[in-house]
Amino acid sequence: MRSLGAMRWLVLACVLYPNRELMAQNLQVLVLDALNGKPQANVKIDYFCTRPQHNSAYGNAVTNNEGLATFSNPCSNDEEIEISIYPPDKKEQCGIGAITLKEIVALGAVAKPDSAGGIWCPTKVSKKLKPVPGQVTLFVKKPTWWQSHVAG
Repeated sequence: MRSLGAMRWLVLACVLYPNRELMAQNLQVLVLDALNGKPQANVKIDYFCTRPQHNSAYGNAVTNNEGLATFSNPCSNDEEIEISIYPPDKKEQCGIGAITLKEIVALGAVAKPDSAGGIWCPTKVSKKLKPVPGQVTLFVKKPTWWQSHVAG
């Protein structure tokens, strides 16, 4: 009888107080050099969550030596996340548009460096990568002379 009471308590506890770790949805951002694929350390990352009715959460982090930064529970599932990266050197972000946390958690995302808003980044590195669920992979590249002096 005692084990049956303990089992009821456990079931009730799981229903009333769900495991926070099961609910937590972490977002990892990996920053790589678009030319050679090397991880980029000390890159400041800002994220901004948007809701249809108003602007929502925001936060920032810095990548570690492996080029990774992690955000815990950054947004609700259906909010779009906009991510901006700021490398410590003169590299620029090869863009990614807004994406929902639900998409990132389920499928992951690899930026298309040559998409609209990019800075003429090559796709040699990015086309070899597969999305990792829960992770967004972004790229940076030093602008060419033309980009930094004429186009920018």
